[in-house]
Amino acid sequence: MPSAAGVGLLLGIDPGLAATGWGLIDRDHRVVACGTLRTAPGPAAPRLLQIVSGLQGVLASHGVAEAALEELFMGRNATSAMGVAQARGAILVVLAAAGIPVHEYKPAHIKATVTGYGMAGKSQMARMLALQGIKTEAMDDHAADAVAIAICHARSRRLMSPPPSRTARVGTP
Repeated sequence: MPSAAGVGLLLGIDPGLAATGWGLIDRDHRVVACGTLRTAPGPAAPRLLQIVSGLQGVLASHGVAEAALEELFMGRNATSAMGVAQARGAILVVLAAAGIPVHEYKPAHIKATVTGYGMAGKSQMARMLALQGIKTEAMDDHAADAVAIAICHARSRRLMSPPPSRTARVGTP
């Protein structure tokens, strides 16, 4: 059962068949936990099952309110893109089964939100996360990317929510 202290966390996920990074942040954008679910080469089905099981474990241990994923980026390696697509599908099913709202962001949007530059490289992302008080030395690239995705969502959702309504008082200017 999730701890009361963990309720309301944002989960960022960097999907991949070989390595799926995940990162949890709280309301103050502090990293609560992060890690990488790794699978060994071989047939896709057991690897996807391992990702599903690992993600279910993360959800069971923490009170996740929302999740954010990186959208599928079609690079030059179609085989890699297929693996990422399969992992994303498994991840989306787990999140939907848990009733967790999912938001998706393009890689350039994540980079622009975290660094101010949509074409930022891994070292620039790590440097900007460090400047924001997030220690990435203990994280691998997948976990750091997942934390960046969670931070992107935390910042972007403020822009997505409607402004609070203002009620005018009668007789006041």
